[in-house]
Amino acid sequence: MSEKNMDDLVGAYIKEVKKVLPEWLKNKKEHKEILADLEEHIWEKANELSDTGQATEDSVQMAIAHMGTPKSIAKEYKRRGTPKVYITKEMWPLYLRVLTIVFAVIIIVNIIGLIMNIVSGTTDLGELIGGLFSSIQSGLFISFAIISIIFVGLSMEGYFPEDFKSKKRAEKEQIRVEAGLPPKPFIKPVGEIIGGGIGLVIGILFVFQPFPTYLFEVEFLLLLRFFGIFMITSGSLDITRGILGNTQPSTHQVIHIIKIGLKLGIIPFLIILMNRPDIFPWFSEPWVHIGIPPEFLEPYRIGMIALIVFVTLLNLDDIYKIWKIQKYK
Repeated sequence: MSEKNMDDLVGAYIKEVKKVLPEWLKNKKEHKEILADLEEHIWEKANELSDTGQATEDSVQMAIAHMGTPKSIAKEYKRRGTPKVYITKEMWPLYLRVLTIVFAVIIIVNIIGLIMNIVSGTTDLGELIGGLFSSIQSGLFISFAIISIIFVGLSMEGYFPEDFKSKKRAEKEQIRVEAGLPPKPFIKPVGEIIGGGIGLVIGILFVFQPFPTYLFEVEFLLLLRFFGIFMITSGSLDITRGILGNTQPSTHQVIHIIKIGLKLGIIPFLIILMNRPDIFPWFSEPWVHIGIPPEFLEPYRIGMIALIVFVTLLNLDDIYKIWKIQKYK
């Protein structure tokens, strides 16, 4: 066999190996090095197996057979990771974070649906709550099954969490590690303290109401005090996070969980306010409380629904921050 034909034989084998190597490896510089080393080993083995010390057709074929099938070579790289159940230990934290985020999104979306149905008043409340639990249960089960199957597959292919990072991000993190720099801060303490302070001041104003209260309905002032309590609590938590700074990540996560509860706690009061347009501070001259005029009732209702949905969706930001902080623990 001519040298060209032997090159074609080796090249075809290398090409087959390249096809079956795991995807996570194909974007790394080691990929080319692995194929180059494999080709070098084949020629070295072919020379070793040849009687003349120079590769021949038979010795090249024996060398390729000695290396094993392309799938057996790829399998060695897919064994990357420490076994833990069916998902590797390295992928397990990411698996739990993804489950947490997806579960939270399913619950929030179903709560928004419940709110919209309560607002429309088309279905009995008992049926709505029963449907809520049934829908959440189905969503959690299906998402758990799908996510688990995906992560089992990723573990079998030898993926690590860092394989999902962009090349640019991975390079930045590597530079920080090599320079001995700490991880990128997960909060800006000054911003948290300032934002929390503003919320605290507004909350205090809502609670103590240092303005002519006789202009407002009693029910509206009561709701305002409840909103003030929520704002004072949330502002205090933000200030606490600012004081803690980029330390005690577990405490930051607990604070975010509490803030999720606070946001969900505001929703019933917003629903009350939406259903009581007569207590909303709308005045006619000379400062006579008249509530929302009939021509503005529909825009008022739509605006309140949008506000309720917005407050509910704000929880996604807290969920994302809980997930983001996890890697600093």
